[in-house]
Amino acid sequence: MIQTRPLAAPDLDTILAIAAASPEAASWSRADYERFLQEAFPGACRVAELEVGSEAGVVGFICFRVASDEAELLNLAVLPSARRRGIASLLLAEAIQQSLQRGVRRMFLEVRDTNHPAILFYERHGFRISGRRRGYYAAPPADALVLALDLVAG
Repeated sequence: MIQTRPLAAPDLDTILAIAAASPEAASWSRADYERFLQEAFPGACRVAELEVGSEAGVVGFICFRVASDEAELLNLAVLPSARRRGIASLLLAEAIQQSLQRGVRRMFLEVRDTNHPAILFYERHGFRISGRRRGYYAAPPADALVLALDLVAG
C-alpha cells in the first residue's frame, strides 16, 4: 500500500538518494530541501511511502510552491525500482489538491525539452505547453518547455 505524507527531516537522506538515482530530477542540495521544512516557506514537499514489502519506506517525492493564485511544481522523482506503479501520479494529484485548497488557479512547471517521458506524463495529467525557455538547462545544454495546468475553469 502507498501512503503520502509531508516531508520530514528524517526523510532528507532518502530523497537525496532518490534524486541522485533520477538524473531527470532537479539537482538540489540538502539545504534546498530543508527550506521546505520551514513553516514560513510558501511551498510543500510530500513523500510517497510504501508500507510493506522489500521496498518499504519512502520511494518518491514532490515539491511545489505557491505564490498568490499560482503554483509551480519544482521537483518530482520516484525511485527507479518503484516506477510504473502510479506513485508519480499520486504525488501529482496530492500537489494539485493542496494547491486547490490554497486557492491556486494555475500550476506551472519546466521540463527539459528532451525529456519525452516526463512531457507525456504531464500531458496525460492535463498540462499543456505554454512556452519555451531557450538555454534554460546547462548540463547538458537544453531548452525548457513551460507546461501549465488550469486548475479552475473560467
